[in-house]
Amino acid sequence: MKIRRSPPRSLARALGRIYGLLHRTLRLEGILPDGSRVTPATYPFGPEVFAICERDALALAGVLGRARFTTLVAPGRDGDWATEVVTSLGGRVVRGATLRGGAQALAQLLHGLPGDDGPLALVVDGPLGPSGVAKGGAVVCAARTGRPLRPVGAAARRGLVLKRSWSRIWLPLPFSRVVVVVGEPLPVPAGMGRTDRERLATELTTRLAAARSRALEEVAGA
Repeated sequence: MKIRRSPPRSLARALGRIYGLLHRTLRLEGILPDGSRVTPATYPFGPEVFAICERDALALAGVLGRARFTTLVAPGRDGDWATEVVTSLGGRVVRGATLRGGAQALAQLLHGLPGDDGPLALVVDGPLGPSGVAKGGAVVCAARTGRPLRPVGAAARRGLVLKRSWSRIWLPLPFSRVVVVVGEPLPVPAGMGRTDRERLATELTTRLAAARSRALEEVAGA
């Protein structure tokens, strides 16, 4: 049986540095719910939960590092790679997998959150999809932390799509314009039951699709 080894840290960190150089060439523009436009440097990052789809993870990873996001990364070899890359960019990682028990992963995430008011990013359609369909973990996380839950979608006119991945994750090409649409916060009450959690996850899925559509329209019209 072939053993899949974890990546050497030096190699993963080198990839992180290469990605960081790529990301600095990108022209990122954020569009807020009121239509105003900001850059990552001027967005007032605070104690919010940003919900993203895995397809946008490579486009947004540089922002997560710069703003000192905390994010959940699954165990395993791929998670080892992601952890080294994210931390090399300046992000903070908590390990856990919803596939192996959502409650346990969420508990690990909440326990591992830093004591500050930094932002939190969650890939909400992983680990196996369907792409763009939010699971309930982000909803529960927002409820338990009292943080606003914001849907995020991204698009660029020029990018490389990894077609063999379940999410069709994409990487912006150097010097591309990347539009990031930040939606209205989704109200999440504390103490909700399963029915409410599923309803809110469905609403989050709808808002993620709307954010992505808005981003795609923006880059198509550029």
